[in-house]
Amino acid sequence: MNTHHLSVGSSMTVRQNAFAQVSLGVGVVVAAVSTVVGFVHSLRMGGGLGPARHVLHGMPLASMPEMFIAAAGLVLALIGAVWPRAIRASVRPPTGKARTAVAAVVTAALTIDVSKTSTLGFVIPGMRQEYGLDPRTASLLAVCGLSGTAAGALLFGVLADRLGRRRAYLLATLGFTVTGMCGSMPTFGGNLLMCGLMGLAVGGLAPLLITLLGDILGQGVRGPVTTALSVLATAIGYLVAAGTALWLEPTFGWRILWLVGVPTGLVLVLLVPLVPDIRQVDSRVAVTRIELARAQHALSMRVQCGYAILVGIVTFGLTTWLPTLARAGGVSVTTANELLTATALAMVPCAAVLALGYLRFGPVALAAALAFFTAVLLYALAASGATARVSWLCAAALVAALFALNTMAAVFLPIAADLADPTRRGWITGRVSFFNRLGGLAGPLLLASLISSQTRVFATVAGLATACGLISMFIAHRYRTTPARVGV
Repeated sequence: MNTHHLSVGSSMTVRQNAFAQVSLGVGVVVAAVSTVVGFVHSLRMGGGLGPARHVLHGMPLASMPEMFIAAAGLVLALIGAVWPRAIRASVRPPTGKARTAVAAVVTAALTIDVSKTSTLGFVIPGMRQEYGLDPRTASLLAVCGLSGTAAGALLFGVLADRLGRRRAYLLATLGFTVTGMCGSMPTFGGNLLMCGLMGLAVGGLAPLLITLLGDILGQGVRGPVTTALSVLATAIGYLVAAGTALWLEPTFGWRILWLVGVPTGLVLVLLVPLVPDIRQVDSRVAVTRIELARAQHALSMRVQCGYAILVGIVTFGLTTWLPTLARAGGVSVTTANELLTATALAMVPCAAVLALGYLRFGPVALAAALAFFTAVLLYALAASGATARVSWLCAAALVAALFALNTMAAVFLPIAADLADPTRRGWITGRVSFFNRLGGLAGPLLLASLISSQTRVFATVAGLATACGLISMFIAHRYRTTPARVGV
């Protein structure tokens, strides 16, 4: 009797696994093919593939059946990914060349994550002009996108542990690819909805990928390497966003900045086989008792959440409105985009410098230094009033501030992952990212009422950066004094 029940149970498990695999595979193919068709259709409707190329425009939903088919494929893939199946042991973290390949995939995916978030600032000016929006109404685009990223950070933090890193990565990248067609939405309301859905997918990438790096790297190199790769991805991501705006937006309009997510997303989907199917780090790995106690004491949840919110406010607020501020200061669209592109290029060599700083001074000291540098720079510019008289100086100041803030944001999440309990790294990193995105929600709204004055923007962001630096110093103090309290 027992043998019979075991046989029946085994047969059901095989059928469930087969159903899940078929559902996942078919869903991925349907979603990917439909998205490619929709991408080509969108370009042709706007004249993008013809001899006389012109600005792209929105299409009625009735003219976009590919979007609905792709959504159905995404749902089918989701069912296959979460369908109950036999529990498999976690795959061992890769080593050697395999680990290098995973690091390359993570860097590429983080680059796309950063580029799509940064694209919000480049999309808003063109969208405002087309729909006749005031700054506060236009900021709803950033609110919807960042709301989606906040929810995605929590969702994929859980999925990374429940489903494994590979399937969580597949769902995030496939969702990002499908929602890339939002560039064809005809109304502002439709763009808000699709931006939120895209944010849901993109928001899960950062904590998932930082967690994956923590899984595959040893304790001695995990923090510096993750920081370097994160800064590098931030630089290249903003370079991609600024470069796309510089080279494609003048010809195709702001909608192309969304549509380019389709081919880039497909590249990430094709890289899925390189992602290891890790579920959760074994509780016996990675930290000693004293190291875990120091991490828990230094990064109490209240301190983590407060710092994450402040970083989100300053980075997302300034990133969203920087192109608009530069143009309001008398800088042309082309010049502003060229300055932003040059800044992104300057961040690339800084990745190695920051990694060395992480090793020499520690993670929280590095974060504090970046915050105070930003604050001092902006206080000086606000007090001098020079930016109101010299347009190029205004643009340069904004770019320098963005450089420091984006670097600080790129360093923060790897620090949280490095100091977190490795048995809960996915959940903790996702939660920290969630609060960071919540701060990002307030940033665009806060600065929307100030964009008529560069000086007020500088003073506000400088004050918030100062608060970030003070919290970093507080964390550093707690981290240094923990051993005496918990014992060695």
